[in-house]
Amino acid sequence: MNKTKKLLIWDFDGVIADSEKLWVRAWDEILQSEKHIKLTTSEKQKLLVGISDKTRRERLEQYIPRLQLDEDFMKKIHKREFYLGTNFMRPMPNVEKVMRNNNFEHCIATGATMEQHKCKMIPCFQWIQNYIPDENVFTVDMVAHGKPEPDIFLLAAKVKKYAPQNCIVVGDSINDFMAANAAGMDCIAFVGATGNNTKKYRAECRSHGVFGVCGGMNYMNVVLNKWYKSH
Repeated sequence: MNKTKKLLIWDFDGVIADSEKLWVRAWDEILQSEKHIKLTTSEKQKLLVGISDKTRRERLEQYIPRLQLDEDFMKKIHKREFYLGTNFMRPMPNVEKVMRNNNFEHCIATGATMEQHKCKMIPCFQWIQNYIPDENVFTVDMVAHGKPEPDIFLLAAKVKKYAPQNCIVVGDSINDFMAANAAGMDCIAFVGATGNNTKKYRAECRSHGVFGVCGGMNYMNVVLNKWYKSH
């Protein structure tokens, strides 16, 4: 067995934190109050989940005729996101146990900007720096294209000096899986976030060729170590 460390690339929202629901809530609330637009559950999944605010804005403007989301609208979104994140965001149960896995070097590759990511580092997340220092955090404003393009995962591998085949992504969204595939990396689907742990979503994850599907962090180390032994 190869004893060399591999690179574990974490998504943040919906994986390290059960926060994706908060960002979707912020967009849903502001879209209704400012634009009188009410999205269906499937539309929220398609237009809001697992992507950066920039991509959400672009998809909504393409999807809804004559919709324009100006900077004033985005300021209201960011204000609501900050409030919800500061008051309601918490770590995913047992995620720290996985970060103690010494078979891997750990980093974060998030669809948030660095400014947004720093806002998420409220007191209950300060422990992350014990495992992932600031230089191991990669944000969407460091690359030309966000997920589902592979740019941010390839950047993390390049900076940390790992070949793509020696990297494993842990993500919760289809965009994570697509980006990992495009980067030539394996991916583990984490479905423990609110609303994700359904039979339908698990099947959709598997259809994207993920290495494994985990409903909770207690099982994550089992899957990660299985992948590590195979590499």
